[in-house]
Amino acid sequence: MTQFFRSNLLTILFFSLASFAISAQTFTIKGVVRDAKTAEVVPFANVFIANTTKGTSTNENGEYTISKIPFGTVIVSVSMVGYAPARQTVRGETDATKEIDFTISPNEQELSEVKVSASKDKTWEKQFQRFSKAILGESPLAKACSFKNSYLIDFEDTKGVLKASSTRPIELENLALGYRVFFTLTGFVLANDEIQYQGYARFEELKPVSEKEANKWTQNRQMAFEGSDRHLFWALAQRKLKAEGYEGFIDAVGFNPANRTSNFYGQLGKSILAYPIDSLVRKGRIASEYRIRFPKRIELHFASPYYNGQFYRDDTRMISWIENLKDLDFNDRGVIQNPKDLIISGFMSSKRLAEMLPLDYLPNESIEREIPKEKLNIELDSTTQKGLWRLQEQVQLTTNKSYYHPNENLWFSGKMLYADASMSDSISKVVYVEWISPKNELITRQKHHVDSLHFKGMFTLPADLTFGNYRLRAYTKWMRNFGDSCFYEQIIPVISPKQYIADNVATKSVFKVITDKKTYQTREKINVMIEGIKPESLTVSVTDTMAVRRAKALTAQAKAFLPASSFKTIPDFKYLAETGLSLSGKVLDKNDKPALANLVFYFGKAKSTVTTLTDTEGKFSVSGIQLSDTTDINYQATDLKGKLLERVLFDAEEFPAIKLSTLKPNFTVKDLQSTVLIEKDIDLPKDAIQLDEVSVSTKRSEKQFVSKPIYGNPDFTVYAKEISPALIGMNPVMALQGKVPGVQITYADGRIKVRMRGGQNSIEGDSAPLYLLDGFPVEDVTSLMNVSMDNIDRIEVLKTARAMFGSRGANGVIAIYTKSSVSKPSERNNAGLKSSAKQLTIIGYHDPKPFFSPNYGTTQAKESTKLDIRTTLFWQPNLSSSTFSFYAADNASIYRILVSNGNETAEVFIEVKK
Repeated sequence: MTQFFRSNLLTILFFSLASFAISAQTFTIKGVVRDAKTAEVVPFANVFIANTTKGTSTNENGEYTISKIPFGTVIVSVSMVGYAPARQTVRGETDATKEIDFTISPNEQELSEVKVSASKDKTWEKQFQRFSKAILGESPLAKACSFKNSYLIDFEDTKGVLKASSTRPIELENLALGYRVFFTLTGFVLANDEIQYQGYARFEELKPVSEKEANKWTQNRQMAFEGSDRHLFWALAQRKLKAEGYEGFIDAVGFNPANRTSNFYGQLGKSILAYPIDSLVRKGRIASEYRIRFPKRIELHFASPYYNGQFYRDDTRMISWIENLKDLDFNDRGVIQNPKDLIISGFMSSKRLAEMLPLDYLPNESIEREIPKEKLNIELDSTTQKGLWRLQEQVQLTTNKSYYHPNENLWFSGKMLYADASMSDSISKVVYVEWISPKNELITRQKHHVDSLHFKGMFTLPADLTFGNYRLRAYTKWMRNFGDSCFYEQIIPVISPKQYIADNVATKSVFKVITDKKTYQTREKINVMIEGIKPESLTVSVTDTMAVRRAKALTAQAKAFLPASSFKTIPDFKYLAETGLSLSGKVLDKNDKPALANLVFYFGKAKSTVTTLTDTEGKFSVSGIQLSDTTDINYQATDLKGKLLERVLFDAEEFPAIKLSTLKPNFTVKDLQSTVLIEKDIDLPKDAIQLDEVSVSTKRSEKQFVSKPIYGNPDFTVYAKEISPALIGMNPVMALQGKVPGVQITYADGRIKVRMRGGQNSIEGDSAPLYLLDGFPVEDVTSLMNVSMDNIDRIEVLKTARAMFGSRGANGVIAIYTKSSVSKPSERNNAGLKSSAKQLTIIGYHDPKPFFSPNYGTTQAKESTKLDIRTTLFWQPNLSSSTFSFYAADNASIYRILVSNGNETAEVFIEVKK
């Protein structure tokens, strides 16, 4: 085992660890050990599986047999007094017995190296102390460890660089864990704070002298295991990362981790972001093996029941960092098979020889792990409190009117507010807006996507809506971490068309709204200019004061953010900030038991594809979905062999309870002499032209693809039987390497790049082909990682562009078809999935219809005889210009033009005559 410790981070890099799978399928190794010089058998030699308790001795004929070795890769080692150690790497994937013979060489120098002296000199003693402290580590368990034959160790100290060697295994008695360890040291270098050592071990269990000591060993082994690299990868294999106390984070793009402060929660959501690393786990070469590729750098927080971390002031979890650029293979015991590709620093790297456990050790899974419930036992300092204060966000709504009648449309614009302006647009992207009855019952709920701090929406009020004081409530899931009192609430009165709300309070503002005239004719164009404020993100509402009396500002007063001093403890942060919609649930097999499964979701007009894996409890979760309106999602679950699984249970969305409002109405309802004519009664002229909005956004239309044979015959096809077994667990695109002429596949820096001769590649443009999975386009090549090689029927390649794919297929097409989609045509639906594929209807973002404002710019429209009477003449929820215009309706009245930026409002009144 090789270890690197760099500076104060104690970086550790492992080599030479044997894999030891825990599958029920096993194989046997047998063979003969002989003397390399004489070819005679060597009896009583130790033969063992490296770094485990599993081993035996050769008989008088030099023969050995080790059975019940779980499938996977192991290192078989031989040691014998007077001989140099030997080892071989063996991999078993079938139950066939493997014959592994050894020849070991006599150690000629061993006798000459024996020194007849009572003790080593003082220089050696100092060197041994440095060696012992470095290789054992500084955990409390190291104090109970002692080397029984330390005299075998020789040192070489050159300019402060200490090297150690031993021709025979070093015997370590670990009374903290209950093991005797025979460690074959193959290399050791200690320079300043850097340590590198190599070796492999044979473990023997000690016999406890009492039940108390046995219980102590069990507890200490659990302590040594938890927080180790094996514990992490074991938790990943078992799909129970969170349950074992781990949480992963990555550095936000553009932030230098060197500038990180000691206040974690003050940086969460800005310079450091939560990252679900367990979603990266993929299938390995055999059932008991897995593969993962981390982002370039992961910060790992581990809730240890034994230690309190000191890295952050406000987070007592133990902090480690993981760096790697290649795929890591590991088995279900958490053993990494290519540890040289992994660098670990921080707490995890501090676990050294004193806490080394045999690879066949596993914790008692019947004992439920206790994760510390409290994150802090100390009073938060002002810096931490300010860091938590910065994470607050709020929602603010502005409506087109202050009160409504049944059968009207309630238009609103939304804006995100932040306690710290530097956090703007960096937390939530999903807002929930609710329409609540006077009886505190939910009438309807909308989801809105936040774009550049803003969103807009509309509620249609039914004609039979009961009069009363209704409520608008708006919030994000992230806001729920700070309590329901942070939610936005506004009272919305719904009154009879024969009533109005009296309020003649003048509006004061620092900016002005100016019209080109004071008096206009009906259907005349009204031009408006705004002065004294930056023209961005303004809300404009123009109403008829005869129908909508002059009421106070349309925006409810924003609530004050919680002061920093109010944070006495750290919130649980149970709710994550959402960047998109999410789905979660569980997959069950035919026996209603949790199933390990691959899930594929097809959604959206372009039938985008998302793939994910379940954990050992059958649970799954996908997030970041961007969908509008009510959408049907096709989904399909298959086991790891590609067999369809029928039972996919989706979690119901959980929303905050609706509590009694603390808002107090401060208006008076009065009666009118005549009934107000509302918008729903208006008969607009058919030849009227809709006025364009000031700000226009467009969406690129995507062509919806269906499964083969829409593009005809492919240029090349690679079938399942042509895919090498060595590629199992890798990206399916790698199966094309060397099999399709003109297709170049490179793999560098952890990324796959594909270029095709014949595609319309350019130096500056994107050279990637279009990827299809069962006929549906996927985002990029990394989206195919979770597609099992075992479930692939064929891969088709189109090297030249086809018109039906448009510009997306300009660089060629790679179409992957799974066995799940290959069946008789009668068994497939038009999405290319088997007829047993399921469909789920979900509610996406609310997409309000545009506000209609007629354009009487033409003579024909202006002279129309159809009546145009409106209570709201103009509505613009997000004005980004200092000027706008609209047309007057047919009713002679006084118009109120109200402009708001959320904090300030300004108004002007104009007269319209016939």
